[in-house]
Order: sequence, then structure tokens, then C-alpha cells
Amino acid sequence: MKQVRLLYLPVLFIMMGHVALFAQPAADTLKIHLGMILDQWHRDAAESNHDAYIGAMTTNGVFIGTDATEYWTTAEFRAWSKPYFDRKKTWHFKPFSRNIYIGDTGSTAWFDELLDTQMGICRGSGLLEKQHGQWKIAQYVLSATIPNDIMKKVTGMKSAADSALVLKSIFDKYHMTGTILLLDPLKNKLFGYNPARWDSGYLPASTFKIPNALIALETGAIDTGYVFRWHGEKRRLPQWEKDLSLGEAFRVSCVPCFQELARKTGAAKMNSFLKQMNYPGMDVRADNIDIFWLEGNSRITPRQQVDFVRRLHEEKLPLKKSVMQAMKSIMVIEVTPENTLGGKTGWAIRNGNNYGWFTGWLETKDGVFYIAALVEPKDQDKVDDFAAARKTVTMEVLRFYGIIR
Repeated sequence: MKQVRLLYLPVLFIMMGHVALFAQPAADTLKIHLGMILDQWHRDAAESNHDAYIGAMTTNGVFIGTDATEYWTTAEFRAWSKPYFDRKKTWHFKPFSRNIYIGDTGSTAWFDELLDTQMGICRGSGLLEKQHGQWKIAQYVLSATIPNDIMKKVTGMKSAADSALVLKSIFDKYHMTGTILLLDPLKNKLFGYNPARWDSGYLPASTFKIPNALIALETGAIDTGYVFRWHGEKRRLPQWEKDLSLGEAFRVSCVPCFQELARKTGAAKMNSFLKQMNYPGMDVRADNIDIFWLEGNSRITPRQQVDFVRRLHEEKLPLKKSVMQAMKSIMVIEVTPENTLGGKTGWAIRNGNNYGWFTGWLETKDGVFYIAALVEPKDQDKVDDFAAARKTVTMEVLRFYGIIR
């Protein structure tokens, strides 16, 4: 029996060799076939054959372009690309190098290729899948190739766009839109997100508690030991339904308390001191003295917010130093071994739209950074997390820039 088995071994080895020889040509033939599919796909783009071009992709496919924002499903890519195909303003990618790899099951393949394009040399890569007997493109990723010796230059050229994309993702994470402006006075540098909105005006909302308290302290209407008395009336928030010191009223943003301050000051003095402090854009009259910062025509921009809190922090307002120092102490939110954060949040509703502020400063070992952030919920019917997002978004932006850890 052993001799018989030995006789069969050479035959077995010969058969295995034939299988290997047949498998390799089959794989090569498939690679050629898949290469032809990709070539035709590129030709269909160049010749504006839209149905054929999109039809070559799986229904759940993805196309990823060279711009970081370019991520389309097949349906989205169909809609985005159609106007270009209709106008015959398409792209002509010419492959000149390609690698294709076949998966173990024979129903998937992945590839990479170098392309001669109107953007110079680009790299394409992706995945092909066999579905119902047909090969389709399940994913295509187009990447610009950048020579190493100019990478630093290119990185510098696109750093602003890259930062904007990351900052947008922070706002998106909390389902917010808006803007943030940061000032580094040591470098005389303004930076942040969505600068188009830095000079747009908004109601100051509760950030106005800063100048409101400053004016009341400066005029002697109150002192730092002043207590707001609660007389048992119903208030919007339970934390307002008690006697509150000036610092406590500021921290819980007690609207009735600061309405009391505004009435004590009066419209004439309020306007006079706002002008002296160069706090612009307020529409203050006797008939709106206790609501002008919450509704109506008053407006302040993020740039103006930053300018004001900087002059307060640097004690350059035309007020007593003791008043500015007292206000700065009241504004402290948190202190860590590395940083001191001071500021004020605000929440306004304009024409049914909610928006909120965080304005203030962050003291670090490297200097002081001044902040004005404005956030708006993407869905105005969902504001449960909005109050926290004003500060949370601000802190994440500071982490992105490496200002805090």
C-alpha cells in the first residue's frame, strides 16, 4: 500500500502545479478586465457620458475628491456632477500607472493609479466589487500628489483652510454654527473661525452685564457689597429666587437683578458712560432702559466685544482702577495651575432664533488671549445643550490652537 501511495504523489504535485499555472493567468486576465473598466470610466467622464459614468459605481458607493470637504455618496455625486456633464465641462484623467489587487474571494479588488490631470499628477485609489455578475466601483479617492521638497510651502498655503475645516467640525460636533474671534496681543494677531461674521452685529444679551455692573460701580449706584433683595415674586429661574450678592447675580446671570441696576443708572448716565467707554451700538432710551440689551436695535460685533474686554482686562477704560479690578475679579470663572478664565456668557432670541455669546479672556503662562464666541443651534427647535455649548465650543477651539491642554 505504501508503494501505491508513493506512485500517486508525483501525479498530485503535477496537478497542483497545473492549478497554480491556470490561477495566475486567470488573475492576470481579471486585472486586465478591471483595468479596462477603470479606463472606460475615465473616458466616460472626459466624453460627458453621465449615465454611464455614474452607472459604473455601486448604488452605495462613495467618491472622495481632493478638497477635504469633497465627500459624496453615489447619489450625491450624481447630483453634484450632472451640471458639469450637461455643460460638457468635465474632467479628463489619463492613467499612466496602475496597480490592482484581487481579494481572496474573487469578488473584491482594490487599486491605486497615477493620473495625468488638469491639476497635475494625481493619485486615484479605491475599491471594486462584483455585484450580480458585474464589477462596479464602490469607492474612489482622488488625491493631489505633492513633492516632498515643496510640502512645507504647500502646507503653509493651505493652513488657513485646514484650520477652518477643523474649527467647523468643532461647531458641527455640538450641532452649532457661528464664529469665534481670538486676539493674541503679544503677536498683534487676530485668528479664529468664520471671520466673515466678526463685524456683524448682534444683541449683547447677558454679556452686557459687564458694562452694566461697571457703570453702576463707577457712579456709586452700588458697591461691591451690594445685595439684590428678592421679595418672593416668581422668577424665570429658581436660582434667581433668593437674595444675591453682585458676584452671585453675575454668575447666575440674574436678569431681574441687572434690570434693577440699569434702572438705577438711568438712560442719560447709561448713554454717557457707554460713550466714554467706547461701548458702541446700544440703543438706550428711558422706555427701554431695562431691556435694550435683550431685545430691540442694540448691536455689538465680536470684534467690538474683544476690544472692550481687552481694555477692561488691561485697565484702560476711563474708570477707577478699583472698579475695573473688582469687575475682573467678579468675572473669574475658573482657575487652574496653568490658566485663569474670565468672562461672561449671553443668550438672546432674535426673530425666533437663539444665539449665544461667550466673551472674556484666558490668562496663560504665554500671555493673555481675548475671546468672543457666538454660537447658534443648527436646529432652533433643539436648544437643550445650547447653554453649555457656548463655553464648551470655546474651550475646544482653545485646545485646537494649543492654548490650553
